[in-house]
Amino acid sequence: MISLKKNDKIIIIVAVVILVIAGIGVAMYQSPKTTSIFPTDMMGEQSYNVTWTVRNGSLGTISEFAHKNSKYEDAVKIPHGNVKSVTFNLSWTDDYMTFLRRMGLDTLTLEVITPDGMTSTQSSKSASVTGQGTITLTVNTGIIPPKLPIKEETENDAQQKLKTPPYYDESWTDKEIIIGVSVQIGEIRPLKRMRDKGNDFELQITYEYYDGVLSMDSTKNTGGGTVSPPDDDDPWTNQQVPPPYISMIISTGCGRYI
Repeated sequence: MISLKKNDKIIIIVAVVILVIAGIGVAMYQSPKTTSIFPTDMMGEQSYNVTWTVRNGSLGTISEFAHKNSKYEDAVKIPHGNVKSVTFNLSWTDDYMTFLRRMGLDTLTLEVITPDGMTSTQSSKSASVTGQGTITLTVNTGIIPPKLPIKEETENDAQQKLKTPPYYDESWTDKEIIIGVSVQIGEIRPLKRMRDKGNDFELQITYEYYDGVLSMDSTKNTGGGTVSPPDDDDPWTNQQVPPPYISMIISTGCGRYI
Protein backbone atom coordinates (compact mmCIF):
# COMPACT_ATOMS: atom_id res chain seq x y z
CA MET A 1 0.00 0.00 0.00
CA ILE A 2 1.39 3.36 -1.05
CA SER A 3 1.94 5.80 1.80
CA LEU A 4 1.03 9.39 1.00
CA LYS A 5 2.84 12.35 2.32
CA LYS A 6 1.02 14.90 4.42
CA ASN A 7 1.18 17.58 1.67
CA ASP A 8 -0.21 15.16 -0.90
CA LYS A 9 -3.13 14.38 1.38
CA ILE A 10 -3.93 18.06 1.81
CA ILE A 11 -3.84 18.64 -1.96
CA ILE A 12 -6.13 15.68 -2.61
CA ILE A 13 -8.60 16.82 0.04
CA VAL A 14 -8.69 20.37 -1.35
CA ALA A 15 -9.14 19.05 -4.91
CA VAL A 16 -12.01 16.80 -3.80
CA VAL A 17 -13.73 19.69 -2.00
CA ILE A 18 -13.38 21.96 -5.05
CA LEU A 19 -14.72 19.25 -7.35
CA VAL A 20 -17.74 18.69 -5.07
CA ILE A 21 -18.46 22.45 -4.96
CA ALA A 22 -18.01 22.70 -8.74
CA GLY A 23 -20.38 19.80 -9.26
CA ILE A 24 -23.03 21.45 -7.12
CA GLY A 25 -22.53 24.71 -9.06
CA VAL A 26 -22.90 22.96 -12.42
CA ALA A 27 -26.07 21.23 -11.22
CA MET A 28 -27.59 24.49 -10.02
CA TYR A 29 -26.44 26.60 -12.99
CA GLN A 30 -29.11 27.89 -15.38
CA SER A 31 -28.51 29.84 -18.58
CA PRO A 32 -29.55 33.47 -18.16
CA LYS A 33 -32.79 34.37 -19.86
CA THR A 34 -32.41 36.51 -22.96
CA THR A 35 -34.22 39.84 -22.71
CA SER A 36 -35.37 41.42 -25.95
CA ILE A 37 -33.82 44.84 -26.62
CA PHE A 38 -36.94 45.79 -28.57
CA PRO A 39 -39.91 46.54 -26.26
CA THR A 40 -43.25 45.27 -27.49
CA ASP A 41 -44.93 48.51 -26.55
CA MET A 42 -42.86 51.51 -27.55
CA MET A 43 -43.62 54.46 -25.31
CA GLY A 44 -42.73 58.15 -25.50
CA GLU A 45 -42.73 60.64 -28.34
CA GLN A 46 -42.70 59.56 -31.97
CA SER A 47 -41.50 61.65 -34.91
CA TYR A 48 -43.94 62.21 -37.79
CA ASN A 49 -42.87 63.66 -41.14
CA VAL A 50 -45.18 66.20 -42.79
CA THR A 51 -45.81 66.11 -46.55
CA TRP A 52 -47.81 68.94 -48.13
CA THR A 53 -50.06 68.35 -51.15
CA VAL A 54 -51.61 71.23 -53.12
CA ARG A 55 -55.34 70.66 -53.60
CA ASN A 56 -57.97 72.61 -55.54
CA GLY A 57 -61.26 74.13 -54.45
CA SER A 58 -63.90 76.35 -56.03
CA LEU A 59 -66.71 78.69 -55.13
CA GLY A 60 -70.02 79.11 -56.93
CA THR A 61 -70.13 81.07 -60.19
CA ILE A 62 -71.30 84.67 -59.86
CA SER A 63 -73.59 85.76 -62.71
CA GLU A 64 -74.36 89.48 -62.45
CA PHE A 65 -74.63 92.80 -64.27
CA ALA A 66 -72.11 95.64 -64.18
CA HIS A 67 -73.89 98.98 -64.62
CA LYS A 68 -72.16 101.80 -66.43
CA ASN A 69 -72.89 104.24 -63.59
CA SER A 70 -72.13 101.98 -60.62
CA LYS A 71 -69.59 99.27 -59.85
CA TYR A 72 -70.81 95.82 -58.92
CA GLU A 73 -69.44 94.77 -55.50
CA ASP A 74 -69.60 91.56 -53.53
CA ALA A 75 -67.60 89.62 -50.95
CA VAL A 76 -66.57 85.95 -50.94
CA LYS A 77 -64.84 83.74 -48.36
CA ILE A 78 -62.48 80.78 -48.68
CA PRO A 79 -63.49 77.98 -46.27
CA HIS A 80 -60.07 76.26 -46.15
CA GLY A 81 -56.90 77.10 -44.28
CA ASN A 82 -53.38 77.23 -45.71
CA VAL A 83 -54.64 79.00 -48.84
CA LYS A 84 -51.91 79.10 -51.50
CA SER A 85 -53.61 81.22 -54.18
CA VAL A 86 -56.99 82.43 -55.44
CA THR A 87 -57.83 82.79 -59.16
CA PHE A 88 -60.65 84.94 -60.56
CA ASN A 89 -61.90 84.24 -64.09
CA LEU A 90 -64.17 86.98 -65.43
CA SER A 91 -65.93 86.47 -68.77
CA TRP A 92 -68.52 88.41 -70.73
CA THR A 93 -69.93 89.13 -74.18
CA ASP A 94 -70.57 92.73 -75.16
CA ASP A 95 -74.36 92.82 -75.45
CA TYR A 96 -74.69 96.12 -77.30
CA MET A 97 -72.34 96.84 -80.17
CA THR A 98 -72.62 98.89 -83.33
CA PHE A 99 -72.27 98.09 -87.01
CA LEU A 100 -70.17 95.00 -87.83
CA ARG A 101 -69.35 94.63 -84.11
CA ARG A 102 -66.21 96.70 -84.47
CA MET A 103 -67.26 99.87 -82.70
CA GLY A 104 -68.49 100.67 -79.20
CA LEU A 105 -66.62 97.81 -77.52
CA ASP A 106 -66.93 97.87 -73.70
CA THR A 107 -64.01 97.56 -71.30
CA LEU A 108 -64.50 95.69 -68.01
CA THR A 109 -62.31 96.07 -64.94
CA LEU A 110 -61.93 93.50 -62.15
CA GLU A 111 -60.79 94.70 -58.73
CA VAL A 112 -59.93 92.38 -55.83
CA ILE A 113 -59.16 93.44 -52.26
CA THR A 114 -57.63 90.57 -50.25
CA PRO A 115 -57.84 90.03 -46.45
CA ASP A 116 -54.35 91.52 -46.03
CA GLY A 117 -55.58 94.82 -47.51
CA MET A 118 -53.83 94.48 -50.88
CA THR A 119 -55.68 95.58 -54.02
CA SER A 120 -55.23 93.93 -57.43
CA THR A 121 -56.80 95.37 -60.59
CA GLN A 122 -56.95 94.18 -64.19
CA SER A 123 -58.88 95.48 -67.24
CA SER A 124 -59.68 94.04 -70.66
CA LYS A 125 -61.58 95.18 -73.72
CA SER A 126 -64.20 93.13 -75.56
CA ALA A 127 -62.87 91.44 -78.66
CA SER A 128 -63.92 92.77 -82.04
CA VAL A 129 -66.37 90.71 -84.11
CA THR A 130 -67.15 88.23 -81.26
CA GLY A 131 -67.52 90.88 -78.56
CA GLN A 132 -66.22 88.39 -75.99
CA GLY A 133 -63.86 89.35 -73.22
CA THR A 134 -61.96 87.57 -70.43
CA ILE A 135 -59.87 88.51 -67.41
CA THR A 136 -57.84 86.03 -65.37
CA LEU A 137 -56.46 87.40 -62.13
CA THR A 138 -54.48 85.21 -59.69
CA VAL A 139 -53.60 86.40 -56.22
CA ASN A 140 -50.89 84.56 -54.23
CA THR A 141 -51.23 84.55 -50.46
CA GLY A 142 -47.57 83.97 -49.63
CA ILE A 143 -48.51 81.20 -47.21
CA ILE A 144 -45.99 78.32 -47.14
CA PRO A 145 -46.47 75.82 -44.28
CA PRO A 146 -43.29 74.39 -42.71
CA LYS A 147 -42.01 70.86 -43.30
CA LEU A 148 -40.79 70.48 -39.72
CA PRO A 149 -41.50 67.00 -38.27
CA ILE A 150 -44.08 66.75 -35.51
CA LYS A 151 -43.17 64.91 -32.29
CA GLU A 152 -46.10 63.48 -30.37
CA GLU A 153 -46.95 60.28 -28.52
CA THR A 154 -49.77 59.26 -30.89
CA GLU A 155 -50.73 59.92 -34.49
CA ASN A 156 -54.01 61.44 -33.31
CA ASP A 157 -52.09 64.01 -31.25
CA ALA A 158 -49.91 64.76 -34.27
CA GLN A 159 -53.02 65.27 -36.43
CA GLN A 160 -54.37 67.76 -33.90
CA LYS A 161 -51.07 69.64 -33.89
CA LEU A 162 -51.21 69.77 -37.69
CA LYS A 163 -54.28 71.99 -37.30
CA THR A 164 -52.44 74.60 -35.22
CA PRO A 165 -49.81 77.25 -36.10
CA PRO A 166 -47.27 77.20 -37.64
CA TYR A 167 -48.61 74.22 -39.62
CA TYR A 168 -52.07 75.77 -40.10
CA ASP A 169 -52.51 79.36 -41.30
CA GLU A 170 -56.01 80.88 -40.99
CA SER A 171 -55.15 84.41 -42.14
CA TRP A 172 -57.29 83.88 -45.28
CA THR A 173 -59.78 81.39 -43.84
CA ASP A 174 -63.38 82.70 -43.84
CA LYS A 175 -62.07 86.24 -44.34
CA GLU A 176 -63.84 88.57 -46.76
CA ILE A 177 -62.35 89.05 -50.23
CA ILE A 178 -63.95 92.12 -51.77
CA ILE A 179 -64.73 91.90 -55.50
CA GLY A 180 -65.59 94.81 -57.75
CA VAL A 181 -66.57 94.71 -61.44
CA SER A 182 -67.00 97.93 -63.38
CA VAL A 183 -67.67 98.65 -67.05
CA GLN A 184 -66.58 101.47 -69.33
CA ILE A 185 -68.97 101.92 -72.26
CA GLY A 186 -67.18 101.99 -75.60
CA GLU A 187 -69.89 103.77 -77.58
CA ILE A 188 -69.17 107.49 -77.97
CA ARG A 189 -72.29 108.58 -79.88
CA PRO A 190 -74.75 110.08 -77.39
CA LEU A 191 -77.87 108.20 -78.45
CA LYS A 192 -76.15 104.83 -78.73
CA ARG A 193 -74.32 105.42 -75.48
CA MET A 194 -77.58 106.17 -73.70
CA ARG A 195 -79.02 102.85 -74.75
CA ASP A 196 -76.02 100.87 -73.48
CA LYS A 197 -76.66 100.38 -69.74
CA GLY A 198 -73.70 98.13 -69.01
CA ASN A 199 -72.85 94.47 -69.41
CA ASP A 200 -73.62 91.02 -68.05
CA PHE A 201 -70.69 88.95 -66.78
CA GLU A 202 -69.79 85.67 -65.11
CA LEU A 203 -67.12 85.33 -62.44
CA GLN A 204 -65.66 81.93 -61.51
CA ILE A 205 -63.45 81.69 -58.41
CA THR A 206 -61.06 78.81 -57.79
CA TYR A 207 -58.34 78.41 -55.18
CA GLU A 208 -55.43 76.23 -54.13
CA TYR A 209 -54.62 75.16 -50.58
CA TYR A 210 -52.06 72.99 -48.80
CA ASP A 211 -53.21 69.69 -47.31
CA GLY A 212 -50.84 68.01 -44.84
CA VAL A 213 -50.27 64.25 -44.67
CA LEU A 214 -48.38 62.57 -41.80
CA SER A 215 -46.03 59.59 -41.96
CA MET A 216 -44.04 58.08 -39.11
CA ASP A 217 -40.31 58.61 -39.31
CA SER A 218 -38.97 55.08 -38.75
CA THR A 219 -35.34 56.22 -38.74
CA LYS A 220 -35.66 58.12 -35.46
CA ASN A 221 -36.61 57.22 -31.91
CA THR A 222 -36.41 58.77 -28.49
CA GLY A 223 -33.38 56.70 -27.48
CA GLY A 224 -31.05 59.01 -29.34
CA GLY A 225 -29.86 56.39 -31.81
CA THR A 226 -30.71 53.30 -33.81
CA VAL A 227 -30.41 49.92 -32.06
CA SER A 228 -29.44 46.98 -34.27
CA PRO A 229 -31.32 43.72 -33.78
CA PRO A 230 -29.35 40.59 -32.85
CA ASP A 231 -27.69 38.77 -35.73
CA ASP A 232 -28.63 35.07 -35.85
CA ASP A 233 -25.57 34.37 -38.04
CA ASP A 234 -23.18 35.79 -35.44
CA PRO A 235 -21.31 32.81 -33.85
CA TRP A 236 -21.22 34.66 -30.53
CA THR A 237 -24.97 35.19 -30.31
CA ASN A 238 -25.78 31.87 -28.64
CA GLN A 239 -22.42 31.40 -26.93
CA GLN A 240 -22.80 29.83 -23.46
CA VAL A 241 -20.75 31.36 -20.65
CA PRO A 242 -19.25 28.64 -18.40
CA PRO A 243 -20.11 28.79 -14.69
CA PRO A 244 -17.51 30.51 -12.49
CA TYR A 245 -16.64 27.28 -10.71
CA ILE A 246 -15.35 25.63 -13.89
CA SER A 247 -13.31 28.73 -14.66
CA MET A 248 -11.80 28.58 -11.15
CA ILE A 249 -10.75 24.98 -11.59
CA ILE A 250 -9.17 25.65 -14.97
CA SER A 251 -7.35 28.80 -13.80
CA THR A 252 -5.96 27.21 -10.55
CA GLY A 253 -5.00 23.94 -12.16
CA CYS A 254 -7.05 21.95 -9.65
CA GLY A 255 -8.49 18.76 -10.93
CA ARG A 256 -5.36 17.97 -12.96
CA TYR A 257 -3.40 14.80 -12.34
CA ILE A 258 -0.26 15.55 -10.34
